[in-house]
Amino acid sequence: MLKKAVWIAVGSMFLLLLAILIAPHFVDLGYFKRTYLPLIEESLNRRLDVGEVRLRLVPTPSIQLSQLKIFDNAPFGDHMFFSAEQVRLRLKFLSLLRGQFDITELILDRPAFNLVKQLDGTFNYTDIANKKSSTVTRRDVRKKSDVSKPEAPAVPVLLPKNITVKAGQINFFTRGQNPVKLDGIDLTLRDFSSDAPFPFRASFSYPGLNTVTLEGHLNYHEEKSFLELKNNRLKAYDVTFPVEGQIANPFTSPRLNLSLRGTNVEAKSIFQVLSAFGFAPPDTEISGPMDLFMSLIGPSQSLITQGHGIFKNVKVSDKRALKGNLSGEVSIRLPSTSGPVSRRLQGEGKLAVRDGQLTNVDLVKKVERVTGMIGLTKTEQRQATSFKTMETDFILRGGYAEFSRLYLLNPQLEVNGSGTMTLDEPTLDLAVSTALSPQASARAGHGRASTFFKDKHGRIVVPLKINGPVENPSVNLNTEKLVETGLPQNAEKGFSSFFKRLFRR
Repeated sequence: MLKKAVWIAVGSMFLLLLAILIAPHFVDLGYFKRTYLPLIEESLNRRLDVGEVRLRLVPTPSIQLSQLKIFDNAPFGDHMFFSAEQVRLRLKFLSLLRGQFDITELILDRPAFNLVKQLDGTFNYTDIANKKSSTVTRRDVRKKSDVSKPEAPAVPVLLPKNITVKAGQINFFTRGQNPVKLDGIDLTLRDFSSDAPFPFRASFSYPGLNTVTLEGHLNYHEEKSFLELKNNRLKAYDVTFPVEGQIANPFTSPRLNLSLRGTNVEAKSIFQVLSAFGFAPPDTEISGPMDLFMSLIGPSQSLITQGHGIFKNVKVSDKRALKGNLSGEVSIRLPSTSGPVSRRLQGEGKLAVRDGQLTNVDLVKKVERVTGMIGLTKTEQRQATSFKTMETDFILRGGYAEFSRLYLLNPQLEVNGSGTMTLDEPTLDLAVSTALSPQASARAGHGRASTFFKDKHGRIVVPLKINGPVENPSVNLNTEKLVETGLPQNAEKGFSSFFKRLFRR
């Protein structure tokens, strides 16, 4: 029995070796080059260049094309449209022995796509997708084949059912905007069909992000040119979001209607993603549960990104501003028009931070200096830089955050105000009224001028203007409000000079 098994093994190896030696003689790569490659050029309407074309039988039969380059068409300047270090076409072995190229899988190694969007929203591949049909009949192929081979088999030009992309790259170019680069793209697509949903998995890298993965099923309706996402999941920073929606005309003028939602997701992961795209400060520490709803809607030339976030007592700490427990809602809308993000950003929100503390070192020193001169103790000075609650209502538009309401309350102060802040290089322009606690008012209430600042509760209320960069704003008396109180002119000048000296850097 052992001897028989050895002979079977030796015989199998001999047959395999024989097949490897004989099969290439049945395969005409010259015919492949003369027929298949010109058909690709014709169907793409683009010039094609390839280094070598080789046949390999192990580990699986395949034709390998090295250094493949496809150039853009004339309207785009004959630039590089697509390139790949290697393209492998896996073939059926028995069909190969009959001289036929029956492709089972397309594998792209290190491909690079350069996608250019025109002002009308069309891409540099639109002309390819607009071609009526990419189906080639046997008669069409035979017309292009060598006359000495009248019975040459047909060469299929339709995409195979299985596609694999390894270490790919996509470069998006839009006139008037900075290019966007997605790197490290891996894609597996299995059992492609226009009759039933088929599985896929895609992943990519982006500066500042870990690998982002999208997987699920796609359903392509060929007659309607309609791509539907089914049971898709987007994973980034260990957070998974369900994704659903449709893409109409995906190969010509894409029109998107996609949505993403997550409930009780980790805010830290969300902010890591947002900071990578420049939508959140990278040095903000945040953690806790939040809800996130996002959508991408509209044609490719005027896409609109919308988001709605709900914070559920999230811990936040920013060295330039404050720390505490954040609650509230924010809605944003970002059209994909030209111009900086800060000027295109629109939205509104209501936020509250509780049991917190100011963290801006310069501002803290100024508050402690003022409260110290009033006569507060060290403990009371620290209370003045903390707060039980800080609330704001705001609108985002035109590169500004407009605060219709600012409110802060701590044991020593109550602040009410409004104003604006620029989003680029944040600069404040606020008007606030600061009411001292009854205890602090009693200590600072000596002198005739202080009577002009007291409210009906006997608290001293000081109107202030806060202007300048967030890191180091200037704080001065609001002279317009002082005039309304009836304060004598000489007293007004005296208090203004006092505050300027007090808040001088």
